[in-house]
Amino acid sequence: MSPLCRPAVHLALPLLALLWCSSCSSSEAPADELVFVIGAWPTNLDPRFAPDAWSDKIAKLVFSPLVHATADGGFAPHLAESVTFETPTSVLIALRSDVRFSDGTPLTPADVVSTYRSILDPDLGSVKRLFLEPIARIEAVGTTGVRFELRQAHAPFLQVLASVGIAPAREVRESTNSGAPVWTGSGPFVFDSVERGATLRLKRNSDWFMGPVGPPMIRFRVVPDATVRSLELLRGSADITQNDLPPHVLQHLGEADGVVVERMESTLVKYLAFNLTRPPLDDVRVRRAVAMAINREAITAHKLRGYATVAESFLHPDSWAYADDVAPLRYDPEAARALLDAAGFPAPEGGAPRLRIVYRTSQDETAIAVARILVRDLAAVGIDMELQANEWGVFFADIKQGNFDLYSLSGVGINDPDWYSFVMHSASQPPHGANRERYSDPTMDALLDAGRGTLDPAIRASLYRSVQHLAARDLPLVPLWYQHNVTVRGANVRGWSMEPGGGLSALVHTTKDGSR
Repeated sequence: MSPLCRPAVHLALPLLALLWCSSCSSSEAPADELVFVIGAWPTNLDPRFAPDAWSDKIAKLVFSPLVHATADGGFAPHLAESVTFETPTSVLIALRSDVRFSDGTPLTPADVVSTYRSILDPDLGSVKRLFLEPIARIEAVGTTGVRFELRQAHAPFLQVLASVGIAPAREVRESTNSGAPVWTGSGPFVFDSVERGATLRLKRNSDWFMGPVGPPMIRFRVVPDATVRSLELLRGSADITQNDLPPHVLQHLGEADGVVVERMESTLVKYLAFNLTRPPLDDVRVRRAVAMAINREAITAHKLRGYATVAESFLHPDSWAYADDVAPLRYDPEAARALLDAAGFPAPEGGAPRLRIVYRTSQDETAIAVARILVRDLAAVGIDMELQANEWGVFFADIKQGNFDLYSLSGVGINDPDWYSFVMHSASQPPHGANRERYSDPTMDALLDAGRGTLDPAIRASLYRSVQHLAARDLPLVPLWYQHNVTVRGANVRGWSMEPGGGLSALVHTTKDGSR
């Protein structure tokens, strides 16, 4: 491996410039192409799957949903012209008449019905099936309508509608028979070409029903090494990236000519997950000891350079359902040691560790740097934590299969507290959801079910405050910090704006103004 490809832990701007001059060409990204660099390949761009953050964000540029999230956290019609709750359990969608898929065929109720029924089919194995389980029946109504009949009132149903991009019924049928993904959507962009593991090109959908689209072409280029991503942005061979560079590099890039660094508060939550099927992590005292051994304040202030804020919940404090009376997880190594003693893991003589666990992570530079701090923090209370870092596909496959003791990921775009169902309801264990920790508690299930079925906002807020208290008691997951949204872009990039959930919808209006 060349020096350029190795992660740089302490990277200063002069070194970046030196590497740029000595190791890179001066070619800039094409004027008619916006180059977005990302650190990991999206695992599945079929809108019925899209199991990881990059897959979901990119798929939404190609496949339009019935409704979409608004900047204020609400929802507005998109493919739908209107959404009418005829009763608490019957929802009528009237489709727009001007929507066509990128192959020229018009959107029909059959396309919506086929897409949703496909996800509901347990044989498909879609992670989104859990979200759609409240749907008892879906049927076409005339030439422009779709009716959803729900098993019971479902408060977050608009979010359900916003989470599913619609594909043509013909492609869905063909996919069922062949196992191939669907490729045709009605969004602002169209799949142009794919070089698996390296490059994905989207071209402008000139007939998009919402109007003109800015960039003629977006090229998502996978550059696993954060140092190289930084160099690409500096020299202009890449135009933009978001939430994909280490904090120490961000500080130096902010001082560079021709590059703009922007940040904002977000709803992205970094969390630690335990495998509750593996002793000793099936003991809440051990889980709490691990959590109390981690100095989150020091990590966010120093390693993350202030680009994150300590979290006590998966909900942001601005959320209407946030529980502000949950006791915070304080950093307390002495209390952690006492918990380990009580759990039957006293400190052996001679300095040997109390217990050994394995922490899984990706090869992202920041993730590895944080993991090394966690190793030191846990070692201070007698826990020997082995760090195993793999490329994203291997890492993600392992955690879905339960091949871990601990791992860390980010919860993306958490707006409605029903997100807790996805990660903590016993029915959402893989492959039906993201309860990869295999947590199961009847009280939690009952609270989450009630939260979904209650339309009264005040009652829902009370239920989800109880959810947060129970989650803090049992600690199947530990919220670590809210990551700030951070974009690095060329100064010639225009029209970009960030979303609290870290989405990419602003690319619709993003253009380049000449070269740098």
